[in-house]
Amino acid sequence: MNQDRFHYCLDQLKRFDHDRYLAVLLAPETIRGPLTAFFAFDAEMMRIPTTVSEPMLADIRFQWWRETLDVMTPMGDPGHEIAAALSDSFFELGLAPSELLPLMDLRSRDLAEEPFSTLDALIDYHRQVACQQIDLLSRVTHEVLDEVTASTATTHLLVYGLINQIRRLPHDAASSQLCLPLDLMGKYDIDPHEAFQGVSSGGVKSAMGELLGRGESMMVDAGDLDLRSHPRLVPALLPTILRTLYAAKLRAPGFDLFRHSSEIPAFRRQLRYLRVKWSRQFQG
Repeated sequence: MNQDRFHYCLDQLKRFDHDRYLAVLLAPETIRGPLTAFFAFDAEMMRIPTTVSEPMLADIRFQWWRETLDVMTPMGDPGHEIAAALSDSFFELGLAPSELLPLMDLRSRDLAEEPFSTLDALIDYHRQVACQQIDLLSRVTHEVLDEVTASTATTHLLVYGLINQIRRLPHDAASSQLCLPLDLMGKYDIDPHEAFQGVSSGGVKSAMGELLGRGESMMVDAGDLDLRSHPRLVPALLPTILRTLYAAKLRAPGFDLFRHSSEIPAFRRQLRYLRVKWSRQFQG
């Protein structure tokens, strides 16, 4: 991959998706480029709904990406550093950038004005995202997973995504959006306008607790993820092991998501990464 494009993608991850930035630094050189390009693309898709003043502008940007990915060629210049990095790396792997379209379409769901109707619907959405991710990551890293391992990896990604959505609550609320499903808002008598004003009510805390509890239950059912036979996939999934650190912080006595940062110091995340990198085992 062109080094300028690689460093652009790496910088985007450092700024907007630090968990995956730290993970790609530990990836083998042979897959570091394509993994960085893929993560930068996914981070960009997640950012689009949050970086525009109107949903229509986000629709325009998603449409540009659809058209660009669909017609991209190995020798073409797509006019965007991340798109060019995908072109550099994906075609060499035998992948067409257009294969990213299903994941992008799922990410565009964040433009919807209505929250998910139920917690099950929210979880199903994250499962679909995780399925797309594990399929693409397996192909980027050239690791063929058996059905059980793929299912376990999908659940680890799902729960990590769910926890990150909880962590995004204040950011979403500042844009008059609330990712909590309607059934939980009704169950805990949550007034979305209070959240939009930055008020963390008892209902919001209870809903967060139920979300975290559902994630923990899914992890118990999924069990540990053993990637000793798939070493190249390890760095791609390293961020998922941070879920327990984030969950513990969100559950900490006195923690207020709307007033306190949910970030974990980088050195703690790096230590967790290094431990798992050598064991290649992710605890459920």
